[in-house]
Amino acid sequence: MRNLISNGLKRLVRNEPRYARGDRHAHIISIATVKGGVGKTTSAVNIASALAARHDRKVLLVDLDAQGHCSTSLSGALPSRPVHTPISQILLGDDARQVLDARVSTKIENLDITLADPGLAEAEGRISQKIGKEMLLRDALAITRTHYDYVLIDCPPNKGNLTLNALLASQQVLIPTDLSPLAVQGADELIDTVLTVNQRLGHELDVLGILLTRVDGRNVSMNQAIRDQIEEAWGDLLFKTEIGVNTQICQAQQAGEPIHTFAPKSRGAEHYDALVDEILAALTQ
Repeated sequence: MRNLISNGLKRLVRNEPRYARGDRHAHIISIATVKGGVGKTTSAVNIASALAARHDRKVLLVDLDAQGHCSTSLSGALPSRPVHTPISQILLGDDARQVLDARVSTKIENLDITLADPGLAEAEGRISQKIGKEMLLRDALAITRTHYDYVLIDCPPNKGNLTLNALLASQQVLIPTDLSPLAVQGADELIDTVLTVNQRLGHELDVLGILLTRVDGRNVSMNQAIRDQIEEAWGDLLFKTEIGVNTQICQAQQAGEPIHTFAPKSRGAEHYDALVDEILAALTQ
């Protein structure tokens, strides 16, 4: 019994907060979809970097996708030997750790990121064994969010435990989709998931907007047919800004830079700048 009490006291000591609370209260936004290849990570990276660099906001980009494409997209802005704790360890550990332990500062002013973590693939299944499994990320952001203006979460392209954690930690979700039938179906499934989360788990999660990506101006008739269906189904949820097909966005990813530093006068940069302006306007209403 004495050993049990001693071990319990040691755990209480370990669980004392390692960080003081900051003076901010971040707005947390998940960027989520259930279909890959629709510009989810591209949008997360370019929204985060534009908020940080163009609008002087303190931003944390949390990469919950085991593919780790956020790190690839920002590889040119990352330190050569970063010291950090993988975010999967923070979510699965017994200690009350904060995402602050996983963050790494980038060369982009005001922008921090959690790095690629292959351990998230295993964490997806192991989370189900944890008490309060839906709230792990929310708790790990409790103090972290007080050091940022915005926290953006790049979710895995599915409706698994990591995505559920992101949605429960967020106030709003941004849903990217291209104009393919399967992607549109995926966006519709995610909206249903948002409704389920709110109804069954008592969460207040809003859809910040649905973002049309990879819009090819050459496919006018096909695009318009699908766009008409989307507008009929989702109406005011659609962002006015659309992200067009742009080779310089792909080139920026290969260079490990956000589009606004790689090609600031490109059409892709203009689109993401307009999107961020629209997001900020929506959040201040």
